[in-house]
This record gives sequence, C-alpha cells and structure tokens, in this order.
Amino acid sequence: MKKVFVDTGAWLAVTVQRDQYHQVAASYYLELIAGSSLFLTTNYVLLETYTRIRYDDDLPQAIALRQSLQQAQEARALQVVWITPEIEAEAWQIFSSYTDQSFSIVDCTSFVVARQEKVDEVFGFDKGFLTMGLLLQPGS
Repeated sequence: MKKVFVDTGAWLAVTVQRDQYHQVAASYYLELIAGSSLFLTTNYVLLETYTRIRYDDDLPQAIALRQSLQQAQEARALQVVWITPEIEAEAWQIFSSYTDQSFSIVDCTSFVVARQEKVDEVFGFDKGFLTMGLLLQPGS
C-alpha cells in the first residue's frame, strides 16, 4: 500500500473547483483512491486548509471538507498526525536553517512528518518538498 502525504495545496486543489490545479488534482486523487493509497496529513495542514477555504470560498465548504475527512479517518483511509513539541522543535531547526528558502513553519512540520512516516510520495504542488528530497506528485 502506497503511503501518501497530502499537503495543503492538494486539499485545496481537490476541494476548490476554481483552483488552478483542480483538474489535475481531482484526477490524481481518484487515481490514488483507486490504488488504495493510505493518506497521511497533519493537524497543521488541515487547519491551514480549512482556514484558506473559509477565507477564499465559504464556511460551508470548509465544514463539508472537515466532515469528509473525518469519515476518511474513521474508515482508516486517512491518518492525521498531530504536531508534537518534538516535531515542532525539529521543524524550527529547518525553518531557521534554510535561509535561502521561504518555507512556512507548517511546511517544515510537514517535511518532518513526511520523513518520519517514510511516505512514498507527497501529493501537493509546493516545490519545497523537492528541496527536502521528497517525491512530489502529480508531475514533479
């Protein structure tokens, strides 16, 4: 079973039809589901996603996504990793060390979790994952 870390950009692209990556993301997401991939994300990524959807679209869409992802967790198709103080500390090391990059702290926590969980790939569009040596799909 393929383990796939899902970043904010992917959740947004799958959910928001007017997103520039919607078509490619929705298609790739269905491909991953058909392949019985295990999806992994973090509470930070989800909070960032819900907030962006609420601000850029509307509250009902953010709530609908949350409900859908809770169902995926119950079905064991999605694992949400909660950011611990240890993960955050490691993320801050990345955040402060890569002065030539514009990583957010959420990005850095995602890098740490993706490495710790030994994911096969990252579903998203943030090239920072490539900088960190992770496989970025679709179409990295």
